[in-house]
Amino acid sequence: MSRNWWIVVILVAAGVGLAILIGVLGTRNEPSKTEAVSSLCSSLKTLDSSVNSLTSLDPNTATKSQYQSAVTAVQNDWSTVQSDAQAVQNAPTGSLDSAWDDFTSAVKNVPGSSSVSDALNSVSSSAKALVSTAESTASSLSCS
Repeated sequence: MSRNWWIVVILVAAGVGLAILIGVLGTRNEPSKTEAVSSLCSSLKTLDSSVNSLTSLDPNTATKSQYQSAVTAVQNDWSTVQSDAQAVQNAPTGSLDSAWDDFTSAVKNVPGSSSVSDALNSVSSSAKALVSTAESTASSLSCS
C-alpha cells in the first residue's frame, strides 16, 4: 500500500475516534430520564405550593407587598418548571403552558390601583386552573 493511503486511513480512524470521544463527553453531564422527570415532578409540586400560597392570602389582611411577593414566587417557580420540562423529552406541558398564559394574563390585567382583595378575586380562577393543570401534568408523569 502506498504511503498516502496509510495517511488517509490514519486520519479517518482519528476522526472516528474523535467523534466518539465528543459524543461520550457531550452526554456524560446530561441527567438521566428518571432524574429529569423527578426534577420536573418536584418543580411542579413547588409551583402548586406557591400558587396555593398566593390564593390562600387573606384578602382582608394581606398587603400589596405580600400579594406581589406571592406572585413573584409563582413566576420564579414557573421558570423552574419550564427549565425542568426542557430536560424531559416529550414532556406533556401543552395544557400547562396554556394555563400559565391564562394566569399571567389575569395577573397583568389587575390594575395597579386594585385592592389586594380585588387582585386575588381577579386571579383566583386562573390560579386554581393552573394548580389543577399542574397536578394533571404531574399525574401524567406518574409523579408520586
